[in-house]
Amino acid sequence: MTVAALIVYRRHRHDSGTSLPEIVIALAIVAVLGAMAVPATVTATDAARVRQAASFLAGRFRLARQDAIFRTASTGLVFDQAASGWTFRICTDGNRNGLRRADITRSTDPCPEGPFDISRMFPGVTVASDATIRGPDNEPGSTDAVRFGASKVASFSPGGTCTSGSIFIRSSTGEQFVVRVAGVNGRTRVLRYDRIGGVWRDD
Repeated sequence: MTVAALIVYRRHRHDSGTSLPEIVIALAIVAVLGAMAVPATVTATDAARVRQAASFLAGRFRLARQDAIFRTASTGLVFDQAASGWTFRICTDGNRNGLRRADITRSTDPCPEGPFDISRMFPGVTVASDATIRGPDNEPGSTDAVRFGASKVASFSPGGTCTSGSIFIRSSTGEQFVVRVAGVNGRTRVLRYDRIGGVWRDD
């Protein structure tokens, strides 16, 4: 191999390698892309968790309705405000006069399940309502997150009707959901607030 050819060969070997500055730049790009992806991942996880919590609540409402029809006795979700936030129990009418707070306190109406704490079951999710958002029926916003009358009891009758009302839940990033129960037929719906459109949508 001639001297000229050897010089070209060595230059080619040198040029085909990766320099330290190039490695540093590549690592910096990867770090930036990774940092950009983290918030998106957190938001997606947060949204999935609050959606799961809403589905769980909706499922408990539907199961309570089925139990009331099957047992021919009023059954419902009884909401209580604890130090950690809102919890709920599943209670049944024990003396055939409807599901009542006074009877629950006396254990006449038993509560075989609960209390369930949404915040502990679904970290980052709270039973809360954003007062700046108007309600699904275009009612003024409110911080009242459990809207089942003064008793905070969603009671299903043996005929399948229910105390109409709503429970609002929110994620740590502000995703707002509401689980609603219609009084006439006991139908349960899950709605999500679309902040871009400014409307509630079925989820």
